[in-house]
Amino acid sequence: MEVEELLARNAKLVEEFTKNHLSREGVPSLLWESVVYGATGGKKLRASLLFATAKAYHVGEEEALPLAAGIEMIHSFSLVHDDLPCMDNDDFRRGKPSLHKAFGEAMGVLAGDALLVEGLRMFTENREFRRAFGTRKILTVLQVLLRALGNQGMVGGQVLDILYQGKEVSEREVLDMYRRKTALFIQAAVLCGGILGGASRRERTLLSRFGLLLGECFQIKDDLLDVTQESTRLGKTAGKDLIQGKATLVRIKGVLEAERMMEEQFQRACQVLEALPRDFSELLTLSRFVVTRDR
Repeated sequence: MEVEELLARNAKLVEEFTKNHLSREGVPSLLWESVVYGATGGKKLRASLLFATAKAYHVGEEEALPLAAGIEMIHSFSLVHDDLPCMDNDDFRRGKPSLHKAFGEAMGVLAGDALLVEGLRMFTENREFRRAFGTRKILTVLQVLLRALGNQGMVGGQVLDILYQGKEVSEREVLDMYRRKTALFIQAAVLCGGILGGASRRERTLLSRFGLLLGECFQIKDDLLDVTQESTRLGKTAGKDLIQGKATLVRIKGVLEAERMMEEQFQRACQVLEALPRDFSELLTLSRFVVTRDR
């Protein structure tokens, strides 16, 4: 199966599961519609990374689906809030108006909040998921996700993104910001697949290392696409990093050097994955897509 076909199939699975399992009982219709709108669209790459890692440990997609849906809802929360006028102020996301443009700024804040909370409930309150994996594994998954999202992770990274805007920063500072705001959550998706499958401590260490490197590659590629692609191709406004004076590797190193550094990180990630004695062919295919995609 081609990687684009795989991503499309997995995205459909995740979106259908989300709509079918997101409770409407006692929920204002405007809120439910806003949350579904925010959760719909995009490649659902993190879900596919989770599926591919879990597959290497003989965990099926149906078993991992509640967690995959939850992770993608949480990712959508970060995008919805990132697009708000007080943040990046972007009018488009995933080829359609940003949630706050479609439903208003207040719903952008509240639906983003709901995506985070309901994303966590999507798997912690799913009976089949709890029965399949047990309390200990689910608690470990929660700890991994919350570390990736908190003050030392995504939230802290987004704060650095704001603080560094328009300022001269070092390569080390930019890479630290990348790890916090992007790489740790991609790492979490990979690592959680191993946790569900009962990966050993050594395997988790290697999966963590791989996921972090891949996450750094993802953010570098995102910044490259911002200066090399059109908005219609990206599904969001291109060229905003330069306009807003964002601290990016492309800005301080240039396109060619950023591409070289991304390729170097990708090769390191592949070497880490090769040290694991399992069939990670699907995970490797998805990883190649991360650095070769054009949107």
